[in-house]
Amino acid sequence: MSNNNKTFAEIVEDFNDSAILSFNAQYKEYEPALKNLAFKYNSGSISQSNFFINLLLTQVEEWKGTQEYDNIDEVIKQSVVNKEYLVRGKEFPVRDFKRAEQANSITGLDMYNKGVAALSKAAADAPYNVMLKALRAGAGTTLGACFDGEPLFSTSHAFSNVSGSQSNLIAGSGISTPLLISDVQSAMAAMEGFSYSINAGSADDDDTRMLNEAPQYVILCNPALASKLRDISRLNTIVVDSSGGSQDNPLKGTFEVVTRHIDTANVNDYYIIDVSEATVKPFLIAIEDEGSLITPQDNPEALSNQQSLRYAYNGLSFGNAYGAWWKITKINNT
Repeated sequence: MSNNNKTFAEIVEDFNDSAILSFNAQYKEYEPALKNLAFKYNSGSISQSNFFINLLLTQVEEWKGTQEYDNIDEVIKQSVVNKEYLVRGKEFPVRDFKRAEQANSITGLDMYNKGVAALSKAAADAPYNVMLKALRAGAGTTLGACFDGEPLFSTSHAFSNVSGSQSNLIAGSGISTPLLISDVQSAMAAMEGFSYSINAGSADDDDTRMLNEAPQYVILCNPALASKLRDISRLNTIVVDSSGGSQDNPLKGTFEVVTRHIDTANVNDYYIIDVSEATVKPFLIAIEDEGSLITPQDNPEALSNQQSLRYAYNGLSFGNAYGAWWKITKINNT
């Protein structure tokens, strides 16, 4: 009479196979809330790479008898340095795997399977959470600078032939609803005014091109401002004073709100981002190695004598860099 009961090692192997499938499926399907803030690309197995934003290669100009070419080296070139990261893992009691062995099924380990799959969210979020550190440091150059040599947030940004005269750093008026509306409108107007000239030194309107042609806005804020900004984004009328006075809301439907604990020391600062373009973003994320789920691979006897089995996501290697400054504006209320 044959015995079809699975051994402890086979139970672990079945669970590993199931966990890897669940992890990979969720990693592929999960979309980080901050994904629109950065252009993510595979950099390959290198320690440093130069990334070019292909922005000026789609312009159609009047024929003047000669063909002009953009020198990509003079457009945008940003250095990206990769670093390695480890996502904290999960430990599950061996005794429960032994119970699964007795039941001849891994069905009872389903919650542990979901626990392993949850690591995929941490792995997918990791580059964007590191990006928030760069965002906080964006008023200085301790973590790098934009391609024009300025900090991410500066009052004197340059682009190609337009010298340092464009600002994506706005002094906020305050956090009452009317002041928030006014500041958001000012930031949007500034972003839609960012431009460059196709001819060096030319101030001719015919030579001017917009950097943000059809913006789609997201506001990134600390939780302290989330409720007010969400109201501004969705309500037809806005209460503007303590007596209940109201006004039509000029910003309804013009932006979405994403909330993160960005800077607990400056909770009233917030950021307006244009997410309309797929590759031109405020940040760059260079993925050197996607990493992989690490499962227990010891011999069966050693595994069964342990207190717990460990699962982790290891080998994730990526770099962050500042990208297109004209895609983000900071409203500074501190």
